[in-house]
Amino acid sequence: MRIYLTMEPLTLLASIATIVITGALARVGEITLDGTIERFRQLIGSKSPETLKKLESAAIEPDALPEAIEVMATLIEEDEEVRAIAEEIKRENETKPYIINQMKNVGIVNQGTIHNPVFNFH
Repeated sequence: MRIYLTMEPLTLLASIATIVITGALARVGEITLDGTIERFRQLIGSKSPETLKKLESAAIEPDALPEAIEVMATLIEEDEEVRAIAEEIKRENETKPYIINQMKNVGIVNQGTIHNPVFNFH
């Protein structure tokens, strides 16, 4: 049985931002972070070092991605500066095949529908 839910904009935003930043963090040895992604990483590190640690963990262990999305959603909801950069990252990346595939891997499809959701947002 598949469950279809409409994803709220905050969760969608957090999902895309988390996937982009964890993907970039996973390739730090291969690429140099610059521009929006580097600003985002620095901002998260200064405002919430614990969130950055969760993102770094998710970059190494993809099974931690749903929890990282949850933590990111909370930070985006609470901080306008983080939200603004997350919105910019979303605009720049939401149609890229890598992002779409990663969203499907965590149960998000069609950028707004969830199959068998496993998130436990508080």
